[in-house]
Amino acid sequence: MARVKSIHLYYIVIAAIISMTVPASCSMDADGPLSDEGSKTVLVYMAAEDNGLDNNALSNISQMMEGWLPEYTSPGETGNVLLVYYNVSGESPKLIRLYKDRFGDANAEVIREYEEHNSVSDSVLSSVLGYAATLFPANYNGLILWSHGSGWLPSGYYSNPSSYYAPGEVPRYILQASLPDPYASCVKSFGEQWGKEMDIRDLAGALPLKYDFILFDACLMGGIEVAYELKDKCYYMIASPAEVFAYGFPYSAIMEPIFNSHHMADGLDEVCRLYLDFYESRDLGATVSLVNTYALDALATVCRRIFSESRALIPELDMARLQPYFRGGRAWFYDFGDFISYIADDSLYSEFRRVLGVAVPAKYATDGFYVNNDGFDIIKFSGLSTYVPNPENEILAEYYKTLAWNMAVSMVE
Repeated sequence: MARVKSIHLYYIVIAAIISMTVPASCSMDADGPLSDEGSKTVLVYMAAEDNGLDNNALSNISQMMEGWLPEYTSPGETGNVLLVYYNVSGESPKLIRLYKDRFGDANAEVIREYEEHNSVSDSVLSSVLGYAATLFPANYNGLILWSHGSGWLPSGYYSNPSSYYAPGEVPRYILQASLPDPYASCVKSFGEQWGKEMDIRDLAGALPLKYDFILFDACLMGGIEVAYELKDKCYYMIASPAEVFAYGFPYSAIMEPIFNSHHMADGLDEVCRLYLDFYESRDLGATVSLVNTYALDALATVCRRIFSESRALIPELDMARLQPYFRGGRAWFYDFGDFISYIADDSLYSEFRRVLGVAVPAKYATDGFYVNNDGFDIIKFSGLSTYVPNPENEILAEYYKTLAWNMAVSMVE
């Protein structure tokens, strides 16, 4: 049986001029990295203890060792650095450095060993990332977040939404969504350990610097809510609107374009294409997108106008017609572009599409996503997911109002 993972956590040509929304001079690199000049530090943060992902984490580290690695540089020298923080069952948490020596052999150097702690604690995350940034400062910084995930949802809601309701007051559709997922062992808030999940608001607050890119190797993180929450914490974001199989990203292949592409967006686009190729060659499902966070404020401006004029149409939507990205009745992830197409007038929808083309300049998807015949076809794919408040959910509504995206667009009032 194929396994999948989830988290609650393109050098691209931009030719579109976004009227009244994005300045004509705006481009993918308007506020972000342009070239490979200078050093790069990339940290892979793997939270895998007590959540069924230990073997997958160790396998992905082995794949990194088999692929392209930066050459070792001594302290004080300028060079590229690949770090891996991992926490798996049976070992103490470690921060290691992967590199090739002068003979071309792969090596793993333990930089720091930690006492037992919860890797999805925002204080632990901030401490590890801050330490790495101080020890290995660089011109460009990348972060790969690896664990379980559940998009923008509050902690624990994805796996057991009934726990948020009083006994006897659980809506029928929530009861259905609370049924155990028979393939839960196949899938990976950021992340999960000892039953704790990290809220995306806490995740954003824990990041000690603005990264040139953040890549989520975790399920369901490719949503507008996640991207907007992190827009001031990274220039680019790579994530999947759907689940991610537990094989993860093809780590033996993706580090070379990350480190060696002349334009960073070129390398990130290549990472997305390698991800899709990896799963297509195995007849498995995949969705993945590169998000340009520079354009997200312009996207919010358009969406605020759309919701202001058309919010009343949302309760009338035929939800069966919307493109889903979920399994097992957990109906909180729909295609962003498809949703907007049903409520915006022609003029605003045209403007929305142009801005979205800048915010999501590249996206890749297979024809469907299935785990043992449980899943969905992918007919529409805009590159981002979104919550659609239909049916109305008071518990999620109150939480959703606290997200930066909703504060910007007022979808849920």
